Amino acid sequence: MSTPTISTFITSVVLQPIIVAITSAVLSSLLSYEIAGRLDWRPITVCVTCDILAVAVDHLKDQEVAISARGAAVMKRFAPLFHLARIFLGLNVLLLVVAFWRSPPKMTLIAIAFAAPAFLWATPLHFSRIGTVLNRLVLANDEEGDMEYDSPKAPFIIKRVPGMKAIFDGIIRGCGIFFVVNSALQLSWQSTYNAPPWMIMETVIWSTVNRTCHCIMTDVRDYDEDVKTGVPTIPVLLGSAIKTRMVLSVVQAAVMMAFLRNPFIVGSSSFAIALVWILGKDSPKVYFRLSLHSQTIFIVLYAVMLAFDLL
Repeated sequence: MSTPTISTFITSVVLQPIIVAITSAVLSSLLSYEIAGRLDWRPITVCVTCDILAVAVDHLKDQEVAISARGAAVMKRFAPLFHLARIFLGLNVLLLVVAFWRSPPKMTLIAIAFAAPAFLWATPLHFSRIGTVLNRLVLANDEEGDMEYDSPKAPFIIKRVPGMKAIFDGIIRGCGIFFVVNSALQLSWQSTYNAPPWMIMETVIWSTVNRTCHCIMTDVRDYDEDVKTGVPTIPVLLGSAIKTRMVLSVVQAAVMMAFLRNPFIVGSSSFAIALVWILGKDSPKVYFRLSLHSQTIFIVLYAVMLAFDLL
């Protein structure tokens, strides 16, 4: 394990969550414009802060484990950074609460429903304990000797479910963002507003597929390590990185062919297919941000062309 540094801490806990959240900011802005012809700050803020909090909290836990393993002296040296990280998280929580306060209750419930799996991603869930508690309540009047206790069962961890990592990521950042934006605007997804060449359901499908494929791409990068540790990612389930690349290419090509009328989706899907074969296990992790933003780049391009009346 490499020695923790200030730069790696800040990159992991602050910069990486912000970089990930940019994708949600851009997509939620596009959906807000498609649905209502305007940018609504409430769902955009909710999507961005939820992304930052989910990623930053996870990375902060990892940093705490890595730094505490180096001893009390190193932990003490990083104490101010942990304090600043918690302030950063607190500010995002404050923004999230304000956005919830100014939004319809329906949007708040939808946001919580979609964000919950992200926050519980690596958390051991002991469902058997619920049954134990219920049994104790039901048998509260029985004698202690007559009560039967189940043997402890292994906790349920979402990320250990085969293939769930990529699927959850696609649903949360694709469908989830749409439902949050739509519920905040309180409009039907069949909006009368016209924002060519975009169609709302096309955007949702494209976003879901794009996010899922990007997540699988990062699993291709970690394929050898996941095989050794037994993490059931989709590349591991398929049995090889080459098969995974072929599947990703076919899926992206299918999206591209389905939405040929939209040059931005075609461009994004073509770019994603190229990255599938260019990036590999030896590619620097920073290059995978191109895959992360394969959608963002073309949405921003659309916004720029729209601003300069080039459409």
